[in-house]
Amino acid sequence: MLQVLIIEDDIRIAQINRRFVEKVPGFRVIGIATDESQAMEHLEIFLPDLILLDLYFPDMHGLQLLKTIRERYPASDVIIITAAKELETVREAMRGGVFDFIIKPVIFERFQEKLLQYSRFRQKLKSLEGASQVEQQEIDELLRGSGAGPSRETYLPKGIDKLTLEKMSGLIRDNSGGLTAEEVGRRIGVSRSTARRYLEYFVAQGEMVADLSYGTVGRPERVYKSLKS
Repeated sequence: MLQVLIIEDDIRIAQINRRFVEKVPGFRVIGIATDESQAMEHLEIFLPDLILLDLYFPDMHGLQLLKTIRERYPASDVIIITAAKELETVREAMRGGVFDFIIKPVIFERFQEKLLQYSRFRQKLKSLEGASQVEQQEIDELLRGSGAGPSRETYLPKGIDKLTLEKMSGLIRDNSGGLTAEEVGRRIGVSRSTARRYLEYFVAQGEMVADLSYGTVGRPERVYKSLKS
């Protein structure tokens, strides 16, 4: 049973993450820490296998704690769970040796895959204990979480279909101006409400922005523009 420590200052999110962990076979939450003092105490007492670490705390920054974990508790692995999307933050976390990086809000299917991938990694690592050398294939399997189980894929919210999303992406790439939901629906063959749902998904992902267009008649309409054009 792999022991998991959750370090998250929002207790509501920490409890959600606890429930997620408890749904995945082979994992058990041994503690929740909401500040630096609790985190250091829990680390020293429990010596967890895996740490689910947020980055933003009132009294510390998670990346600094990550450095401390790497120095004092090298046997503990870390998965970052945060709302931070800055490239430099991601790069620094990767340099700090995190096993993975999950951006909030957390989707259970993605969360589950990460934990199962980590479980396969630990199982493979254990199978190699005592070996003086490893082969390239074994290294490759370690780096991709033993290579077993489901392939890595993007998990999409309910109501967002991968094929339709790809059609939308192509349309957005080919259009440098603004698009309305009605226009998008007409071009890819879906209803106006469906097109708007996908357009709002792109807005939420930071790939588009929406503004109101006040025409000569009727109500104002939302116009979506790509941030990549």
